[in-house]
Amino acid sequence: MIKKLLIFGVIALIIGMALVPAWTTKMAEDGFKEPDKTASPENVKKALKIKMYLYMYPEARKMAERAVIYFPESQEFPYFIYTAALSSEKSNAPLAAVHWYGYFIELFPKHEWANQAQNSYNKLKGVHTTDTKN
Repeated sequence: MIKKLLIFGVIALIIGMALVPAWTTKMAEDGFKEPDKTASPENVKKALKIKMYLYMYPEARKMAERAVIYFPESQEFPYFIYTAALSSEKSNAPLAAVHWYGYFIELFPKHEWANQAQNSYNKLKGVHTTDTKN
């Protein structure tokens, strides 16, 4: 009996983990469908956190970039920009990361993440810009 329960538990866990990406995408899509709802930016933020936690950086990047467009007045706006930058960096899109880090620094120079954004910006800018004079 215990063995069957354990097997059932493992199978349920595997199925649950397999459904997390689809569930987070649905959560974000619901937020994008009704951007005027006050809970929409928070739901997208929750979905983004899960995508980032699961190392789903390309999906998180698309979602964060879309959130920047849909929720420019939200208090979550800095999070969306920073997540767009970080997920771009993690998904091997350094030029996009430079863009988003630069945008974050420009808009939020006093934000608690500004120093980290500046460090990442400088690192990426130094590596991914070339001197065309030589």
